[in-house]
Amino acid sequence: MLGKDDIRFVKETIAPHRTPVLSLYIDVNPAKPENAWRASLVRVKDALKALPIPRDLAKTVIEKLEMVRGEARSYAVFSADDLTEIYELHMDLPAVDLAHGRVEARWGDPYLYPLLYLIDESERHGVIFIGESKWRFFEVFLGEIEEIANAFLDSSDERPPELPRPAQHFVQGVILRGGAGGDRFVRHIEAWVQRFYKRVASILDKLVDRRRIDRFILMGPHEDTHLFEQYLPRRLRHMLAGHISALPNPNASAGEVLKRVAPAIENSRQVQELALLQEVRERGRWTVPTVLNDLQMGRLYLLLAPWKLDGMVWRCANGLVLQDQQAIEAFCPGQEAKEMELREVLPDLAAAHGARLQFVEREAEAHLLREFGGLAGLSRW
Repeated sequence: MLGKDDIRFVKETIAPHRTPVLSLYIDVNPAKPENAWRASLVRVKDALKALPIPRDLAKTVIEKLEMVRGEARSYAVFSADDLTEIYELHMDLPAVDLAHGRVEARWGDPYLYPLLYLIDESERHGVIFIGESKWRFFEVFLGEIEEIANAFLDSSDERPPELPRPAQHFVQGVILRGGAGGDRFVRHIEAWVQRFYKRVASILDKLVDRRRIDRFILMGPHEDTHLFEQYLPRRLRHMLAGHISALPNPNASAGEVLKRVAPAIENSRQVQELALLQEVRERGRWTVPTVLNDLQMGRLYLLLAPWKLDGMVWRCANGLVLQDQQAIEAFCPGQEAKEMELREVLPDLAAAHGARLQFVEREAEAHLLREFGGLAGLSRW
């Protein structure tokens, strides 16, 4: 998993690194036929030959890539005369064109936006695995999972009180009743359950803050997860992304847990993205020309873009970005305009005008392209 030290190194060492830096984004998804037999390495070699980089640096990058034997879907590589870092990612990347086995290769300023977007915008999910003998906690981030050992250690040694059950004598034809002793036993059990769940909820509340969890999932028997939900503080109930049925093996591996919860995490994300599009439909703005105009007028606070952002735009000498070349004469008279890919321009444009850029995938991406013309936004007023 991409850890805190990795993230700190990317932001504090690679981002401000002196130029030139080689930036590579590579699709290595083993499920794709075009990546069979490590064909991505051949494409990387071809991409490096097209750049004016030192031969020794290219050799170092290839040698290190040949040593990687992970099951990642993408690689992010950054290399200079004093560093070569390879990050294995279990997610696809936005704002890069890796279709049909392409390699995104740049030589110059570090191109970190796709990686930083995943780091800063991807939600951290917690998974609370409720078992009969113990409770376990997992963190899911960037398509990877890690079990946090002893997360509920403070409550793991608690057991129901050992109270003597009332003696009962069987008499044929007579319904057995608990009596006062039986009622007392039930009340003690209920009181223990309340104390236990409240204590675990308190531990979870602190764990969520410490691990910076954005949303979490309860996994276990239906009656246990729904009962525990009732003891959660209000803020945690609002962070709950769903309930998942228990795995048959209480000692299931982290990989088995990830396989079970991944669809729920994806569904939660899709629900949020579709809700944003519905909000745009009710009070937002859309189509590329309209959104570009409103964005540069400072009217938008949220910008929605497709994960695979295609299309070309024109940027005038004064920085104004337009989709229609004919509009250049009206808005940039006498200026030279440069044709650029929209995905190259949009992140900086959004940042310059104080708008949060969010990429949407799958169903939401299809709606954005088909119904909203490729870009959409929510206005400040």
